[in-house]
Amino acid sequence: MLVPGEMMAVEPTRAGKLSSLTFAVKELYDVKGFVTGAGNPRWKNTHPAAQSTAPSVAMLLNEGATLTGKAISDEMAFSLDGENVHYGTPLNPKCPDRIPGGSSSGSASAVAGGLVDFALGTDTAGSMRIPASYCGIYGFRPTHGAISLEGVHPMAPSFDVAGWFARTPEMLARVGSVLLGSEIPEFKIDRFVIARDLFDTKDASIASKYDAFIQRLSSIQNSSRLPVEIVEAELGKPDFSTWIDVLRSIQWWELNQAHGAWISQNLDTFGEEIRGRLEKIPSVTRDEMEEKRLVRRQLISQIENIISPGTIIVFPTAPGVAPLKGRSIDEARASRINTMRHTCIAAVAGLPQVSMPLIEQDGCPIGISFMGARGQDGQLLAAAQVFGVPLQIQTPSRYCVAQEILTLTYQTYAAH
Repeated sequence: MLVPGEMMAVEPTRAGKLSSLTFAVKELYDVKGFVTGAGNPRWKNTHPAAQSTAPSVAMLLNEGATLTGKAISDEMAFSLDGENVHYGTPLNPKCPDRIPGGSSSGSASAVAGGLVDFALGTDTAGSMRIPASYCGIYGFRPTHGAISLEGVHPMAPSFDVAGWFARTPEMLARVGSVLLGSEIPEFKIDRFVIARDLFDTKDASIASKYDAFIQRLSSIQNSSRLPVEIVEAELGKPDFSTWIDVLRSIQWWELNQAHGAWISQNLDTFGEEIRGRLEKIPSVTRDEMEEKRLVRRQLISQIENIISPGTIIVFPTAPGVAPLKGRSIDEARASRINTMRHTCIAAVAGLPQVSMPLIEQDGCPIGISFMGARGQDGQLLAAAQVFGVPLQIQTPSRYCVAQEILTLTYQTYAAH
């Protein structure tokens, strides 16, 4: 949902590919005249308004889209849950009793609820892909460095990317053609790699749906239109904990370098769960970070032996449906590691990934991801148009979602 007080109407600078469309941006993007709040009211109150608009936002305005607001982010973008203690938890329109996923929770909620046509978020360790999966929409993490991060609040620059959400694969590709600066190519893939270790689940009902999806994918082998090879592989070698440890150590080091001084002086303003992890970020030493960077290079080389241009790796975006609201801190921390098994590879290797709402369980969505080789962003967007079939899940009306925003806004102001 939108940050209280940040509803706006920034008109497009000219007509273009996105004329008549509306969008929101995560509260990490600079918009001229507004403070970039990074999900934290004290940060917002101690920093000046942006003097210019982030180039990625300006590109969308220059193609005819209208910006309607800043969307709620987890504090410092440091969570995969989407629960902000200051602004509240944005609504998951597909499963209102469950979390929306973070840290781009507000952007995902606004798209899933029909408030905007598309929205910008960011992804460091899964912050586009997890909300897309939980909220039943399309989410795209581009190749690291493919889209400018100028004017975007940094978290961990080695992993940060600008991403976007949409309700349809066609809209996802339409926005992508603007942000990536090129038309989406015709779909042409030589090989699908089924990441078998990420399809493993103890939930038999979900397992059967995974099997059905893989069968659907395999059926194209006999198609003269899309002749591709289907193979299986295990991605988590030597094990996922190595990938996660590399991601976490470098992420913590870079977050501390970017904002550590301010964070240490303002720890009392953060929610308990995020504060507990922020307290630990200074523990990563330079030597440890440099060691992890060496391991990272080895992991990238390893994954590049599996995924070359023309190959797509297929796996569930998240371990399952969105968790219920009201989890304990211990439960949230335990589930984060399991979730990061699904998000760490694209983050560490800087690869593009698209999440599509192709499966549901008990009325709640589970995203399926396609991950491509570096620079194969257009092929992933083309693949989403071929394979993406939106789930038919009852969504609250735009009026109901708007009413919840107004209620949340009132409650936030009343509390302060």
